[in-house]
Amino acid sequence: MDKLPKTATLLLLGLVCLIGLAGVGWVVRQNTRETSPAATTVGGSAGVRDAPATADLPSRTRGKRPHHGGNAPAASASDAVAALVGNSSLSDAEAADGLRRIVEDAGRPLPERLEALDHVFHLVPNDHPALLRELAGRRVLPDEVRMRLLSEALNRPLRLQGELLVLLLENAAGDARAEVLTQLKGLCDEDLGEDLAAWRAAVGKLPTGP
Repeated sequence: MDKLPKTATLLLLGLVCLIGLAGVGWVVRQNTRETSPAATTVGGSAGVRDAPATADLPSRTRGKRPHHGGNAPAASASDAVAALVGNSSLSDAEAADGLRRIVEDAGRPLPERLEALDHVFHLVPNDHPALLRELAGRRVLPDEVRMRLLSEALNRPLRLQGELLVLLLENAAGDARAEVLTQLKGLCDEDLGEDLAAWRAAVGKLPTGP
């Protein structure tokens, strides 16, 4: 058999080498696909990456709720409070309502009730203050809770301040009552004594803004 020309021999050898390299590359890519985390699937559907494992994260690391006032503690000492504040499936209104129940529960320790109240302040915006009004109007509350509500009222817009103060005045006694009256006098720039109707009328004249 005649020998192939030298040029043809070199071309043939080059072609064999290219085919070999292509085969090796294909094998390497297949092995990478089988072992790479990116190739894992969800629900058995090929090519779909694993969803982020947010369900395994501590609830309070999933995101912070918007805060509207007060000084809520960075970390909760109460499991019940932490469960509400850290539950991202609850709306702000739902979390605040659950916290309100803790505030009103006379069977719970006072520090836990005060902590829950601080979180309520963070979750209740000025344009939806019904829950603050409800708490301020409660007949049976510890003086410490009532005074904390008084302090928070002073951080709200003027009209809302006055409304909360009048609600507190209805049921406050002793030092708390004296402090509420002092704040009302300063807010309305007049002394209406113990006349609740007069205070309501005076508060109704206050501007709704800060």
